Formats: sequence, structure tokens, C-alpha cells
Amino acid sequence: MLLFVAINSRYIHTNIAVRYLYHLCKDIYPCQFLEFNINQDLNDVAFEILKRKPRYVGISTYIWNSLFVRRLIEVIKKTIRDVKIILGGPEVYFDTLEDWRYADFIVKGEGEPFFLEFCRSLSEGREFLLKGYPYFDLKDLPFPYRDEKIDQNKIYYYESSRGCPFRCSYCLSSLDRQVRFSPLEKVFDEIRVLFDAQVKLLKFVDRTFNVNKERAIKIIEFAKRYSKNTQVHLEIEPSLLDEDLIEALNTSKEGLFRLEIGIQSFKLDTLKAIDRDFDMERIDKNIKKLIEKNRCILHLDLIAGLPYEDFKEFKRSLDKTLLYFANEVQLGFLKMLKGTRIRDEARLYDYEYLSFPPYEVISNRFLSYEDIYRLKHMEALIERLYNKRTLFWTLRYIFRRFSPSEFFERLSYEIDLKKDIREILDELYRYFVRYNLIEDRNILKNLFRYDILKMYPEEYLPSELKYSQEEKEKINTYRKANARSIPRNSRVGLFDFDVEKFISNGSLEGGGFTLLFPNTL
Repeated sequence: MLLFVAINSRYIHTNIAVRYLYHLCKDIYPCQFLEFNINQDLNDVAFEILKRKPRYVGISTYIWNSLFVRRLIEVIKKTIRDVKIILGGPEVYFDTLEDWRYADFIVKGEGEPFFLEFCRSLSEGREFLLKGYPYFDLKDLPFPYRDEKIDQNKIYYYESSRGCPFRCSYCLSSLDRQVRFSPLEKVFDEIRVLFDAQVKLLKFVDRTFNVNKERAIKIIEFAKRYSKNTQVHLEIEPSLLDEDLIEALNTSKEGLFRLEIGIQSFKLDTLKAIDRDFDMERIDKNIKKLIEKNRCILHLDLIAGLPYEDFKEFKRSLDKTLLYFANEVQLGFLKMLKGTRIRDEARLYDYEYLSFPPYEVISNRFLSYEDIYRLKHMEALIERLYNKRTLFWTLRYIFRRFSPSEFFERLSYEIDLKKDIREILDELYRYFVRYNLIEDRNILKNLFRYDILKMYPEEYLPSELKYSQEEKEKINTYRKANARSIPRNSRVGLFDFDVEKFISNGSLEGGGFTLLFPNTL
């Protein structure tokens, strides 16, 4: 029996590779597939595999599971000595068997043609000869979730194309520049199954979803028509966006699409060095058009550690990105992946990086280890405060006077994110007061209170903003007078001016205002 094994990064993820291979091969040779995650106990995973007594074990290997796989196959091989271990996936593509002591085969390239030939040779009793294989025709890919009970709470991945036309020096996708597409009718039939099952999140794994504009628009319009409660995640190349694509996205239901957009840097020398020499003015305009309509959830990526971008210059890229006020900004750190051009250029830029996955940069000629250490602290603050919308409007107001990068850098020396969120909020308020980040203390007080109550119960208010006895009595009176109209567990906020009008147009209309916040926890 051939057992395909997926080791995912989290329980909620699903692996399409093992499903493809299982459905393609199960009628040729006895096959099964199992799915685990790296947070499980190694021995529990090994036991589940070994109790099935497989003759062959095929494992998809990536940077996030590589170390787990190394330990796992040692246990398997030492327990069943005649079992054959087959490794595939991007993490082993440039390796040899000398790099993997307990492996018997390493699949180079796409797994479908390899395993089809492998299973046919087993079924026919002939010797299997390892050779090079052509690209697999995507029209012959099976629907990965066929005959499977759909769990709405898991993330489902879908592949409608392979390859990428760009040559970004840090990315493995740049090695496969021949873009191939699955037939549109096949795509529609298959994602309709997931829409009808109302999965929460469908992630297209296409490296550049909008490489073909007309095709991308057709899939977008199909999702707009048939998705009921499913959010669709797309990786978008912003330089390829035009008015037609933007219009298709901007006329969608709010929150239907989550767009992951790789900016990486705004420094032109850096972009040229990594072969992303795009029209940044066009990209800037396109992102602003998407944000203006606020229909799509935007996730913007930056990479720290690229050539020619030092700490000060990276902060400029960070400022520009944060000031879009997109839904999420990911400050990532360069990974020197095997097979990429930037890894081959390591000496050129004096790169030091981890010798084991995820091969993250430690330093280069432009960024010291101390710079990267500081950026990691800033990244944690951005994730906690900016991406989670904690103090969203307070930060927007602060960023009128202070650059976001300077704010997060200074804060990174002051705030300990290991503390409880209530302690963090207390410290933040005192920090804002101490450094006079908002000159008008009344504006700070009201914006801060508004942001907290949007996210948290009243108990989370900093000690300086907690309600007085008189204010508590006002709130109780308000609750009693409006008992029928106030939703259960809603929060009541008292303010010195109309905060929502102030946010909208900057007017400070005083007189005392009461606002209701629905429970979001």
C-alpha cells in the first residue's frame, strides 16, 4: 500500500497535493492519504502511519514541515526497515538523497507524472526507472475534495493555474515561468461545490491570479454570483491591475475577496535588484482605488532584508505601506530559499542566514542583526495594534503628526507584548500621555476609549479612562431607558463629543454623547 502523508502547519489547513495524488493513483495501485500538522506529537503521527503498515510512504515537504519530516521518516524507517520513503515538494527539489539519509526517492518537479508512472510500474510488476517528466496537464487534475465530507471551518485551497511569468529573485515560483491554466468550466464546477458547501475560506494558490485579466474577471464574477458565505483569497500582482479588474473587485460584496498584494519594497534600486522593476506610481494608484471603495480585504506584504534597503530606507517603505491603512500589513523577513537567485547572490550582498528552514536572513551588507531584531519587535506591534485594529482611530490620528515607523520603533523599546492585553492597553495610554502623542488630551481620551470599546469590554479601559460612579449611573439609566432596543451584551460608551462625526469630518461637536457598541467577542 502507498500512503500519501501531509504535514500541515495548522489543523485548519488542507493539503491539495496528497489529495491529487490519491485520486489519480487509487485505481492503479492501493493508496490512502493521511493529514497531520506540525503541532501534533511526533510519535502520535508516526504511530498512525505505522499501524497501517504501508509499503511506500510519500510525503509533501515544505519549509514549515521539513524539520518535522526529518524526524518522522527516521522513526518510520527504523521501525519498518523495508518501507520506501518518497519525498516531494519545494523543500527537497534541489536536494539529493545524501541530504536525506532515510529517504529512498526524491521527486523532482511535479508529483503527478512521477506517481502515476510509479504506481503503474508497481501494478504491472516492472522495474521503476526514475526519469524526467513533462508538465502535467491541469485539465487532468482531479477535484481534490471529491467524495470528502466538507468541514466549513477548515481552509480549502484551490489551484486554477501553475507557473508565474515574473522573475522575482527571492521566489521559487520564478523558476517555473510557463503559466498553465485549468479549463474555466472545470474551475467553475469545482469551486461551486465549495461555495455550495459554504466553506468559510477558499484560497486560490495561483501564484499570480490576475496574470490573465479576462480569465481572472470571469472567476471573480462567478464568485460574486455563487458564493454565499465563502470568502475568496487571491494573490494579486498590483502592476497588472487595470480599470476593468478594479471595477470587478470594487463592485463585489464587502468582504467577499481577500487580496494578498506583494509590494515588498518601494525603493527602486531594491526592486531592480530583485527583478521587480515595476511602475510603482501605477501600483500606488491601483491600491488606493481598491482601498477607497473598501469592498475587498487588503493584505499588503513587505520584505525586510532585500538588497540596497537599510533600516532607514526600509522604514520609508513601511511608512508608505502603513499609511494606506489597508486591513493588514505583513512585515516579513527575507527567506533565502534553496534554488533562488538571491541565495546564489548571498556573497554579493554579504548575506548571513539560517542554515536550516526557514532560511531566514540574519544580516546583510545593509541591515545588521540589531536592525532586524528591532524590526521583529516592530512587526509584533504592527500585528497586535494595526492588523488587529486595536486603537485603530487613535493611531490614525497620531500618524498625522508622527510617521508610523518612528512610532512603532519608539514603542518597541517601551512595550512588552508578552503581558496581558489589559496591561498593554494601560501602558499604551500612559505612553501616549507621557510623550504627548496627541496634544489635545480630550481627543486622546475619547478616541482611546472609543477604540477600546469597539474591541473589548468596559473592564479593558485603562485605569485613567474607567468610568466614575456618576458615569456608571448614567450608563445604567441609559440601559434601563433603552432596555428593549439594546442588544444583549452590548457596551455603552460615554464621550465628551461625537467621536464618530469627529472621525468622519474632524468636527468637535461637544455636549456629551452616548454610543452603543455591539458585542464582537
